[in-house]
Amino acid sequence: MFADVNGIRLYYESQGDGPPVVLVHGLGLSGDMWRYQAPALAQRYRVITLDTRGHGQSSKPPGPYDMAMYVEDMRQLLDFLGFEKPVLIGLSMGGGIVQSFALAHLERVLALGLISTGSDHTDAVRAEFFHNADTVEREGMSPLIESLVPKWFAPASIEHRAAEVQRTLQTELANDPSAWAAAARLNGARNWTAQLGRITCPVLYIGGALDRSAPRRAETYPRYLPDVEVHLLPDVAHLLPLEVPDQVNGLLLRFMDRVYTA
Repeated sequence: MFADVNGIRLYYESQGDGPPVVLVHGLGLSGDMWRYQAPALAQRYRVITLDTRGHGQSSKPPGPYDMAMYVEDMRQLLDFLGFEKPVLIGLSMGGGIVQSFALAHLERVLALGLISTGSDHTDAVRAEFFHNADTVEREGMSPLIESLVPKWFAPASIEHRAAEVQRTLQTELANDPSAWAAAARLNGARNWTAQLGRITCPVLYIGGALDRSAPRRAETYPRYLPDVEVHLLPDVAHLLPLEVPDQVNGLLLRFMDRVYTA
């Protein structure tokens, strides 16, 4: 299904009935990355997965992109769906989008689920995003692909969940290079840690202990957020919904049951 919002077309899928939850994917991915979460959550909730601007089946307008565009895309999508105050869950770049939306429109957010994401980057990681964006614009997606695997998946996942690794890489390869680069620069620019205290709704953070940034983020969020639950999962890396779907689903369902019955 498509929603015409903010001058573009956003592709989304809807499953289940009940209180609303919106799942937002990471850089270069699509709503398909939630393939294990959406059916599980849809047993109790109405679940929306979407392809964000520049990704999947949604519009890929020329860059540059900025976070205000993604925030407005989300606001208009929620209006289109008739969602007054849903739970928003995002992974990596998607986590950046839902945090930014909460900072701009906290009255529209019941709670946030943040997976493998943060409120800022180290200088080295920021430079890597910008370097990768330049490379992809010049040479396409292929030179980047193999470097993603050890960052996104733990060694055990690479060995035992090879089909998930390959499916994820195929999604990345299918990206429009210009749109990916525009989104990568946007993702690399995030820097709002000092504002986190304004997010007063309940927050769930899930990170993988083998994700290079997760331990630092697991310490940062509790320092700034007044209502946060933190889980750092052992032996997994970045794409937790694909690496350990059952664990992620259990944490999400428990959190959502709590915030919707509070």
